Amino acid sequence: MPESRQSHFNQSKDSLWHRIDQRFFIGRWIILIILTLVLFTCSYYTIKVKTSNISNLKASLSTTTTIYDYKGNKAGSLYSQKGSFVEYDKISPNICNAVISTEDRTFWKNPGFSVKGMARAGLSLIIHRGQIAGGGSTLTQQLAKNALLTQQQTFSRKLEELFFAIEINHVYSKKDILTMYLNNAYFGNGVWGVQDASRRYFGKNASEVTVGEAATLAGILRNPGFYNPVDHMANALSRRNVVLQLMADNGKITKEQAKEASQQGLALQNTFRNKDGYRYPYFFDAVVDEAINRYGLKEEDVMNKGLKIYTTLNQNYQQNMQNNFDQSWLFPEGAADGTEVQGASVAMDPQTGAVRGIIGGRGKHVFRGYNRATQMKRQQDLQ
Repeated sequence: MPESRQSHFNQSKDSLWHRIDQRFFIGRWIILIILTLVLFTCSYYTIKVKTSNISNLKASLSTTTTIYDYKGNKAGSLYSQKGSFVEYDKISPNICNAVISTEDRTFWKNPGFSVKGMARAGLSLIIHRGQIAGGGSTLTQQLAKNALLTQQQTFSRKLEELFFAIEINHVYSKKDILTMYLNNAYFGNGVWGVQDASRRYFGKNASEVTVGEAATLAGILRNPGFYNPVDHMANALSRRNVVLQLMADNGKITKEQAKEASQQGLALQNTFRNKDGYRYPYFFDAVVDEAINRYGLKEEDVMNKGLKIYTTLNQNYQQNMQNNFDQSWLFPEGAADGTEVQGASVAMDPQTGAVRGIIGGRGKHVFRGYNRATQMKRQQDLQ
């Protein structure tokens, strides 16, 4: 096509689009639709956040759900992903400085989110076609994700994280946010929270750890299975030294202090004792199931919201039943492949029908697993 004809053709196309746009205002409608979608999205997540009782977050993280027996005495507790909660003044400044230098340098100044971090998340969204690869979250966003949301890396979950982080930053002080984050973080080897992590790895309280030990704990957060010093000492030391350098770059320690700490080894000591609040597992399983099925509660709410649950449990009956089921000589021999003969038992008050004790099986207990006392169906003879 000659150049003059091509130019005329392009001018005709532009003129046609201009006439259509002038008549139907297509450009304006596109802008209006986009703004409407943004407004709807912001309104939806704002309402969701405002109705989520963020003001109760710290209380829910620092308390456990307690189960009481029929006399009103404490029988045990339920907890999920909770360590020994300690307040800000019981956490060494070394830990705070190490974590902030590593995870979120602008923590004390940012509004709960980082513009650069959100930009990286948006770029990741485009590159990975709707999936966000992770990273770029502030401590406040990580707290929102760990305490309130799922670990799913999607755009909608990232939006939720953003709005929850803004609300958390609005409701709580920075010290409270950092306290909640450090008490809710996972440090490997089944340990949650900085207090229990300090005891698990160094045999001391969180208020007593040194600069090098604090850098080690902060380093674990990136990948607890790979950087914890019990299982991977070389990895832990390498990561610790990186954190020490970041602390020096952030002005929290001098380069000389970083160099001195990086040349020291780690003396591991374990004084951590796991909480044994789930004392009567099959009875407590039944309590959790009833709270969910009868009262419509979610499992995570039952485990983490600091509820007080009063039951018909008789601790003496329950303990005696558990002791008896632990005596293998009271049961027939198992199968040749090692399978145990199973059994179940329920103790009830004959006058009121109240359940006083439950045993749902023998062998290793699985949380909310098969409970033969409450879930086994009676077999009927076939006619």
